[in-house]
Amino acid sequence: MTLPITDSILRGELRPNILKQSLDQKELELLIRNARKISQKSQLLELEFAINDVLSGLVNTKDIYEEDKKTRDAALHVRANKIIKNELRFKYIDSEVIIDNVLPLPELKSPLLRFYNTILDAEVLRTRQAILYLCRAIQDDAFIRSTLKAIFRKIKFICREALQWEEHKDVMLLIPVKLTHLYFTLLNTYGEVLDSYEATEYEDDFMDFVYGWKGEYPTSNEEATYKKQSGIKTATVNTLVDMSDTPQTKDSVASIETKHPKDKADIFLDSVSEFNFLEMPKIKQLGSKEKVHRLVMTMLENPGHACAMLEYLEFYKWIKEKQRVNFNLSKYDSLCSKVVMGKESGSAFHTVRMSLNKNNINAEKYRAYAYIDQVVNEYITLLNC
Repeated sequence: MTLPITDSILRGELRPNILKQSLDQKELELLIRNARKISQKSQLLELEFAINDVLSGLVNTKDIYEEDKKTRDAALHVRANKIIKNELRFKYIDSEVIIDNVLPLPELKSPLLRFYNTILDAEVLRTRQAILYLCRAIQDDAFIRSTLKAIFRKIKFICREALQWEEHKDVMLLIPVKLTHLYFTLLNTYGEVLDSYEATEYEDDFMDFVYGWKGEYPTSNEEATYKKQSGIKTATVNTLVDMSDTPQTKDSVASIETKHPKDKADIFLDSVSEFNFLEMPKIKQLGSKEKVHRLVMTMLENPGHACAMLEYLEFYKWIKEKQRVNFNLSKYDSLCSKVVMGKESGSAFHTVRMSLNKNNINAEKYRAYAYIDQVVNEYITLLNC
């Protein structure tokens, strides 16, 4: 479990000076505006997709999140297929102890500082959820204990490193405050998992931890707030939606993957989620996941049909104007070659798109033009049913 956004703020493309140098003013303003969408996401996969979307080209969160998902999926697979026995004695986490707003933040005086505040909040929430889901999928206290100890060491190091920066002190002060809250959220939530006969390998005292990076103890009011929050448990069943769309119990975790096998529409929607496909105006207007699924399943009948429907939905315009800086038709063709035609590389979809014009020399190969009126009728029928 890593903290790629925080790492990038300290050492990578998200450092304030590097960010301002690498993006022109319009690109920076677009980045800041798009970051606001992150705060609207609460489920793990939606949150990860939103982060990937906003930080694409700046931070490689996508590969890191995908590796975490592979670990969870592998654990669910072995349990669903009874490759290993379920460990019934593991500590099932059904509530969190959320530590927040204990230590003061610097005043958010600029849109850029608000941007950093937003993406750090997203990283904290994503880390909490990812560990919770990992815990429920793995069902192995020793593995989770090792994961938590590793992230504790990382947070402790980052908190001290951030305060050594002479520049951008307002941004750098956000980091240890946010990560201290994360550290003690995890510590209090997974207290039973962390308990063992071995010596404690992490700092478990709030006052001493803050002193370690700040050089002074929290105030008595801050200490009192921490103690109050550390005694409050928040049920995860209502605040965190697990790997399926329905709340889980310990007994249901292992069977999640087998209940809802993915069809080609599901796979398509997963593939385009990083572009917030479900947020497109015509898609949102349909009003239900079932209608969206039916629309996608129908259009994937063949590439020409899909091309015409995506044209009607204005998918390219949506990506170019709302989702990606410097997105062009070449990139769109490559994307659709993959998500519509199953081509991992190349621009086969270009020929399909050209067949929207019936006078094109290759139009008869895919005949997208023949579906232009049909897709409008399909959409209106779904909308009104």
